[in-house]
Amino acid sequence: MTRGRWILAAGLGAALGPTASSPPSRASTPASPDAEAEADAGLVAKAAVPGPPIDSSSPPGGSDAWPSACSFRYPLCVRPAPGTPGSVAAAALLAAERAWRVVTGALALPPPDGGLDGAWQVYLVDGAEARVRAPSLLDARDLRGHIDRASSFAAVDRRTPPGCALDVALARAVARGSLWRAAPATDAGSADAAVEAIAQLATPCSTGQEREDAIDFEAAPERTVVDARSPSFNRGAAMFFAWLDRRFGARPGAVLLGLWAVAPTMTPPDACRWAGTPTGFDVLRASLGSALWQGSTLDDVFAAFAAARASMDPAPSLTWNIAWPLQARRLASAEPVGPTGASYVLVDHASAPRGAKLRVEAAWEDYARMRWIVLKLDAAGKVLEELPIASADRATEAAKTIENLDDVSRVVVLGVNLGSTEMPFDPDDGVWEPHGWLLTLRSEDTR
Repeated sequence: MTRGRWILAAGLGAALGPTASSPPSRASTPASPDAEAEADAGLVAKAAVPGPPIDSSSPPGGSDAWPSACSFRYPLCVRPAPGTPGSVAAAALLAAERAWRVVTGALALPPPDGGLDGAWQVYLVDGAEARVRAPSLLDARDLRGHIDRASSFAAVDRRTPPGCALDVALARAVARGSLWRAAPATDAGSADAAVEAIAQLATPCSTGQEREDAIDFEAAPERTVVDARSPSFNRGAAMFFAWLDRRFGARPGAVLLGLWAVAPTMTPPDACRWAGTPTGFDVLRASLGSALWQGSTLDDVFAAFAAARASMDPAPSLTWNIAWPLQARRLASAEPVGPTGASYVLVDHASAPRGAKLRVEAAWEDYARMRWIVLKLDAAGKVLEELPIASADRATEAAKTIENLDDVSRVVVLGVNLGSTEMPFDPDDGVWEPHGWLLTLRSEDTR
C-alpha cells in the first residue's frame, strides 16, 4: 500500500464516529507486493481522468473607489461596491464574522486564505455579478507548498437582506473559501453540496431555498448525487453529505472536514486542470471500509443512503406507484439510473389478499452494478424491515419472494446503481453512463 493511501485511511478514521471503528478494512490493511503493484497501476490509470479546470478570477474591487471595512477579530474585510449604504456593509461584516467564528471555530475547518492581501475579502456586488461569482472564487494558487492550496475571495449580492438570508450567504462563502484552501481540486458537484451542508450546520435558520433545493434533488433520484449540471440540484445534494456526516461523523462536520483534509492533490505548476486524484470518494472508499459491518464497502454505503433516502423529507420521486399486482406487472425504468443514483417503485398493499407474498424479479443492463432492496413501510411511512436482494458479482438479474406482508401498508422496491463494473466511481468524469432496468412484480398466493 502506498503512503498516500495510508494517509487517506488513517486521516478520516480519526474523524469518524463509533460506527466506523470496527476492524480495519482491506483498504487499510497492508497488502502483498502484487496487490500493491495492482493498486498503484489502478491509481495511474485513474489519474488519466483530470480534475476540474483551474479558473482563477480577478477580484472586482481593485479600484480605490471600493471602500473597505475590516474585522478586528478575524482576518477578513468587506468591500462594498461604490454607492452601497454603510449599514449594508456593516451588516455583511457582522454576518461574515458570525460565519467565520462557526466555520473555523466550532466546525474546525481551515480559515480561507486571503493570499498576498492578507485579509480575506468579501465583495458586495450587484446581483447578476454575484450569481456569476458566488459564493467564493479562486484568486491564485499557492505554489509554495508541495500539495495544492489556493487563496480566494467572495462575491455576495449586496441586495441580500440582513438576517437569515445574509447569514446563509456568508456561511456559504466562508465554507467555500475554506475548501479552496484545503482541497481546491474538489469537483464542482461535491464542492457545492458539501459547502451547502456546512452552511446549514453553521446557520440556525432556513431561508426556504434549502427545501426548494432538496426538492429539486429528490425530483431526480436517478441522477448521480454530484451531478454538477444544475446549481439547485448541487445544493440539494447536501442531503447526501449531511447524511454521511450524521451517520459516520464523531461530531458535526467531522466527515466533511475529513474529506477535505485527507484528500491532498499535487498539481504540476504549469497545469491547466487540477490533479484528478485523490477525490473525496477515494477518501470514502479507503476510510469507510467495514464502517457498516465487517467487510462492508463504499458500495454498501451508497445502498444504505438510497434506503435511508426513501423515508427522508422530502422523499424521492417515484419511478412507479402501482396497486398490488394481482396479475404480473412488468415495469421499465422511466429514466436510466446513473452511478450512485436510485429508482424507487412503490407497491400499495391495500388490495393484497391475506397472506399474499410479493415476487420481485429485476434485470438490468450489462456493465452496471445494480443493488436491489425491498423496504416494508407502515402507514406512517416508517421502515419496518429492509430486505436486500442478493445477486452474484457482475450479474444482470436478481430475484426474491417477499413474505410476511399482512401488517405492511406499502412496499418500496429500490434499485441503486453502484457504478461501472470496469472502474470505481469518479466524480471528475462529469458525464456518467446511466443504465436501464426491467422489474417484474407479481402476487403469490399461499393457498
